[in-house]
Amino acid sequence: MKLTVLIICCCLSVGGAAQKDLLLLKHKNKSVQTWTSGSYILFQFSSKQWIEGIIKSIKNDSLLIDQIQVRQVGNQFGYPTLDTVHFGLLKLHINEVYGLPQKSFHTNMLNNGTLFLMGSTAYVFLNIVNSLVKNDAILGSDNLPKLGIAVGGFILGKVLQRTHKNIIQIGPKYTLSTIK
Repeated sequence: MKLTVLIICCCLSVGGAAQKDLLLLKHKNKSVQTWTSGSYILFQFSSKQWIEGIIKSIKNDSLLIDQIQVRQVGNQFGYPTLDTVHFGLLKLHINEVYGLPQKSFHTNMLNNGTLFLMGSTAYVFLNIVNSLVKNDAILGSDNLPKLGIAVGGFILGKVLQRTHKNIIQIGPKYTLSTIK
């Protein structure tokens, strides 16, 4: 008797704690990220404005978001502290979400060209300083190909920086949907 009551109570408690609705980001048919009620979300609205907040509810194809903004401000002693500003509730359709920020767990430093820019700039600086210390010609015939390769690396970094996307645009590749 006690065992059956215990099993019934366990089954009821598991059913009561289940999530109701779920917001799902998919890349083609693969799930990338999920949000539930109470989750923090940052996205770009259809007007290209960035909105961040806490999801209050997810119903059918609409979201109710408590808009917040977390800022770093100085306290009375001058040390940086976090401050949260609430802007109110926003109800929107999931089709009004234009994009989401790209996650930084990829190798972003290589993809966005920062590594090429820093490395080539440091190489050119050290090459010029060493040439001046050794009294060598900076634009000499043996040094010019090395500087040319460094400048090529800098140009490659700039090209990567211009072509790198910082947002995931909702469209044919990425889709947002709700799951009941």
